[in-house]
Amino acid sequence: MLATDTSATDLPELEEGIALSHRSQAFLAYWNDVRGASKIPAADDVRPSDFISLLPYVRYLRWDGAGSLVFKVWGTALADWMNADLTGRNVFDLLPESERAAEQVRLKNLHSLPCGFVQQRRVTDISGMTRLFEFLTLPVAAGSDGQLRMIGPGSFVDAVPGERVELADDPKTVIHSFRYLDLGFGVPA
Repeated sequence: MLATDTSATDLPELEEGIALSHRSQAFLAYWNDVRGASKIPAADDVRPSDFISLLPYVRYLRWDGAGSLVFKVWGTALADWMNADLTGRNVFDLLPESERAAEQVRLKNLHSLPCGFVQQRRVTDISGMTRLFEFLTLPVAAGSDGQLRMIGPGSFVDAVPGERVELADDPKTVIHSFRYLDLGFGVPA
């Protein structure tokens, strides 16, 4: 079911200045197909078997209460790149404390409009090189457990020139850029 033609005219219009990686484009096309006439896809309609070629790059998250957004899936390519499987980890534990409140607002906005977002974060890969990592994050309706979800791919875009750091046991990421993605219902001001 994974759409291979990402030039389709029924994809949400990207704002000027947003250039998605090919993985993000392909996943956005899949997400758009799955949602059909709905604002966002139902949790039961999102089936990993439909996007098997992208699964190694996918993050699937679920709200498990206030301040707890847990990775339910952290793709194997992501785990290999970062030398860490974040499945079961709370997103907010991985962010600098100074960014947590703003990130919670951003993530909650995904379901309120709905909208998506494209974010680049500076992360340190297993070689110690600091690189830009692109996240496309899209809303998914609550499952039978009543918990809202989010999904999207992540991949390294390029190296940040001249930056090399020693690896920490539990490295934090630092935001580089952020843009909401209009899925047809507007974006937060």
